[in-house]
Amino acid sequence: MAASGPVHEALAALPLVDHHCHGAVTADLSGTEFASLITEGAAWPGVSPFDSPVGLAVRRHCAPLLDLPRHAPPADYVARRAQLGWREVNRRFLTAAGAGVFCVDTGYAPHPVSTPAELAAASGSAAREVVRLEQVAESVAARGVEAGEYAAVFRAAAEEAVQRPDVVAVKSVAAYRTGFALDPERPAEAEVAEAARHWLARGGRLTDPVLVRHVLWTAVDLGLPLQLHTGFGDADVRLHRADPALLTDWLHRTAGTIP
Repeated sequence: MAASGPVHEALAALPLVDHHCHGAVTADLSGTEFASLITEGAAWPGVSPFDSPVGLAVRRHCAPLLDLPRHAPPADYVARRAQLGWREVNRRFLTAAGAGVFCVDTGYAPHPVSTPAELAAASGSAAREVVRLEQVAESVAARGVEAGEYAAVFRAAAEEAVQRPDVVAVKSVAAYRTGFALDPERPAEAEVAEAARHWLARGGRLTDPVLVRHVLWTAVDLGLPLQLHTGFGDADVRLHRADPALLTDWLHRTAGTIP
């Protein structure tokens, strides 16, 4: 039996703020492609992602928005998505979410996804950007920079990124790259330069603990709210290293400096 009454009605009318999301996929997906996006965790052998807790929730809550019965078979669900097309599917889901504001992490895009502006247009709601700082650092490295200049160039690039219209926060994925068992002190300039020398020589993702610490302290200096992924996510995260309690000493040092 559905809840009712003035309290329920008042709560149902409140606009929500989705404080962390990504863009919506801007392509029609095959069954296999869609299934791969249902959950970021590793699937159990022989178990379809459609039968995972998230998959069951999708079929329960999302199927009716596509004019399907609850718990529609996966094949019917995927076929209906294709029939409507991704634009209409995104419009239905985003408007049904009831969010007044979407805060969009633009640093993760394994598939073509909507920009914050495109997401706002599809949803009829506001969309704001959350800048992922590891992506800024990796873009700096990809353009080419001397190790001794890395800190200053990264700082300038981060400051430029947060000046974009509608940027409201920054984000770090340190939980994935190094975990949170980091030295809580701000790294010295010489430390950053030496770590940058090794990273720039080998290339790849930013996984150096000194440079990840530098990312976190740069976030403090930027003066915007900082989002930190914690807990489980992709299969490559090590849960014991993503415990936010490991940041306690760093949080004490930065108390009152992050909005």
